[in-house]
Amino acid sequence: MFYGQKDLTIDDKGRLVLPSLYRNEFQGGMCFACYGMDGCIELYPTSTYEKKAMKITSLNDFDETARKVKRTFLANTFNVQIDSHNRILLPKPLVDKTNTGKKAIVVGMYDHLELWDEVAFTKRSILEDKSFNADADKLIGQN
Repeated sequence: MFYGQKDLTIDDKGRLVLPSLYRNEFQGGMCFACYGMDGCIELYPTSTYEKKAMKITSLNDFDETARKVKRTFLANTFNVQIDSHNRILLPKPLVDKTNTGKKAIVVGMYDHLELWDEVAFTKRSILEDKSFNADADKLIGQN
């Protein structure tokens, strides 16, 4: 289970060290890095990624929107090795697409991690914090 947030630094080679809080969730020395919905990089353990990929790849190929979602998802997914120092090399296409700089923040999202450029996350967080009460009430407050 992933929760909380950690400030990270991406080194000159494009690697980051997975925080110890999250390491046990990744088995087999690998993870999947994907383009996230809100302009971040998503990091998935294999089993979680496979469940998400099954949902997306089962979409109807005869539907144009479904093909676009599949194409974007699969074209921007990378199998990433976790080295013996618990580092991952971030895929350059994802770093470029998300404008992730040297300072980053990793956010636990229960079944996966989101990796954000520090400035982008800070801006987004300010807006989301302001609407948190109203959004939560709308989504779950009435249940």
